[in-house]
Amino acid sequence: MTAAAIRWIAAACVPAALACCGPTPAGPSRPPISTVAAVPRPPQPAPQSVAPKPGKITPIPLATFFPLQQSNAALIYDVRPGFFFGLGHIPGALSWPKNLFATQLAAHETEIRAATAAKRPVVLYCTDLSCPDSNKVAVRLAALGYSVMILEGGYAAWKTAELPSE
Repeated sequence: MTAAAIRWIAAACVPAALACCGPTPAGPSRPPISTVAAVPRPPQPAPQSVAPKPGKITPIPLATFFPLQQSNAALIYDVRPGFFFGLGHIPGALSWPKNLFATQLAAHETEIRAATAAKRPVVLYCTDLSCPDSNKVAVRLAALGYSVMILEGGYAAWKTAELPSE
């Protein structure tokens, strides 16, 4: 490279490079890059939790339920108040009173997940056809993504059929 070429590069390129990157001795000073205001970003939406897909609620007649109960092929919850469970219940049923739904949910979710993984249906029952408790619990479980069945006629249908109780 010749001396003329070096002088030309120094005269043409160096001032331009200094002008964009920092202050020049003779020109106006620019703030350092770190103090230049950042371009504001549009607000990002908050992460949304994905609600589980609602589960199904299915009635199950006693004639269909009985073989499942006899072969221990279903997870059965008695949602009547604990007092009534103590007086008698379907053999193999677990007590989960409707009024204790929220406080006992964590413990029962483990059982429900295991039953679902084993393809065992979850069956709820209460006193009789007029009892709304099993439906209320079923709606809450379905909202959490669990499919459940409700024994038609509840414990009264079981007793009317003269089936054994515990």
